[in-house]
Amino acid sequence: MDNPGDISFAPGIDPALHERVLQAPHFRRWYDGMRRRFTLRHVLVRDAVAFGPRRMGFIMVEADAQHQGKAIPGLAMLRGDSVSVLLVLKCPGYPDRTVLTREARVPIAQPDMLALPAGMLDGGAFESTALRELSEEVGTDLRVQAHDLVELTTVWLSPGGCDEAIGLYYAEVVVDEGLARRLSNRQTGLAAENEHIRLHVIDMDQLPHIGMTDAKTLLSWHMYHAR
Repeated sequence: MDNPGDISFAPGIDPALHERVLQAPHFRRWYDGMRRRFTLRHVLVRDAVAFGPRRMGFIMVEADAQHQGKAIPGLAMLRGDSVSVLLVLKCPGYPDRTVLTREARVPIAQPDMLALPAGMLDGGAFESTALRELSEEVGTDLRVQAHDLVELTTVWLSPGGCDEAIGLYYAEVVVDEGLARRLSNRQTGLAAENEHIRLHVIDMDQLPHIGMTDAKTLLSWHMYHAR
């Protein structure tokens, strides 16, 4: 979109990023929502980080906005939506199992957090992104089709500071024991994006006992059992 005049950029932001910010789907969605639902007087883009030549990443904004005539807190970190999948591996003679990723997470200073496979939408749809992430993080030999994905819910993760909503899905997949064993301890991830992931296959009943994890993992487990 063209700059409508109520958006400015902090001096330290590379001018080459200005247009990329304005065209980023997650920025446009947020800006349109602010214009529709609030009295928006000005938006200052305080910082912007591009993830490579095609993907616009984190955008830190400060909105001068009012609701019902009163000023409201205006800081937000825009990163767009994400999706996760609770895989339920069904193998005759074995209890149901699931697949977790073990990955370093700098924002929480943890080198080995266990959680469900997940990824950012980058302007795509929940289902297509879920299939892409499963292929990248789990492997193409676990055959999951679009019709296997069942939506549990969609929730905002931290609406006091971030725009991200996550779609929670599950997929029940019949596998043989050989595939389950091959998945266990498999190393995956996109090296070009510095992803270094180790898979863990555990019994479904053990998921709540893996230690501190993220909201999507526990919420997906509880909603799957309560569905």
